[in-house]
Amino acid sequence: MPGKDYSYDIPDHPIEYIKVDPRTIKFDHRAQRNLNKARAAAIAEKLVPTALGTPILSQRDDGLYAVDGMHRVYACQLILTGKVSVSEDVREAIQTITCEVHSGLSMANEASLFIIKNKESSKVGPNDEFRIGVLAGHPLFQDTNTVLEKHQLKVGSSSVNGVRGIKGILSIVMEHGPEILDLSLTIAEDAWGRTPDTWHSVTIGGIATVMSKHSDELNPQELAQKLKRQGDPTSFRAKIQTIATNNNTRHDGTKGRLKAAHLAVASAWNANRRVNRIPVPNIFE
Repeated sequence: MPGKDYSYDIPDHPIEYIKVDPRTIKFDHRAQRNLNKARAAAIAEKLVPTALGTPILSQRDDGLYAVDGMHRVYACQLILTGKVSVSEDVREAIQTITCEVHSGLSMANEASLFIIKNKESSKVGPNDEFRIGVLAGHPLFQDTNTVLEKHQLKVGSSSVNGVRGIKGILSIVMEHGPEILDLSLTIAEDAWGRTPDTWHSVTIGGIATVMSKHSDELNPQELAQKLKRQGDPTSFRAKIQTIATNNNTRHDGTKGRLKAAHLAVASAWNANRRVNRIPVPNIFE
């Protein structure tokens, strides 16, 4: 529900900086992004040891595992195992590398640490962040995932059961709460059935905004029927885009599209209605 604390939390634990042989470092892809070996090879070919930075590791019972800096670590492994050729100076410089080693973390803590370290970085895609956030047990991702699983929806899928725009879906939960997301997904499915565009985050965001503001005034089943009369979900998305760009005369952004979606959903409810109308926002204010 709105106002819930969705901040990250990791318990106090020992941290030390030590020299580590890169070849001894292990990877567990459940708690971070998938390893892109081609990217790591490209890093290895141009590796500058003094710009390597400080990879972050977790000390588990069975060894050291990369938490952040996985591609840099794997690049070093490629060099030291002879799979990528570099100068002898570079090879000698990375026999051991300085790492930030965290002890006493659970895998969920590792996943949270990964997100915290990368949250402001464009390196982590939203689908990876969601997957790792669920593993971390972070309430925002867990609450969202619970609703998506209830509706048999998957993040990153392009099928009729695939959610498009997980960042927008997470924003709905942060702003309006998981209950409104649940209700909005139900309304969308009642209106359009299960199609890829049914679950687009901008459309769902428009429904969520209207329901959050006017849940006491609106009947969800009636709203679904009103939306159905607007055409299929692809056509409705096109209508939102036209509103957001003022007939392609201005650029739109995420906030502009969400305001346009709010307007489109509110207008659908008001269509042919003399009473129980709801306010329609002015998106160009």
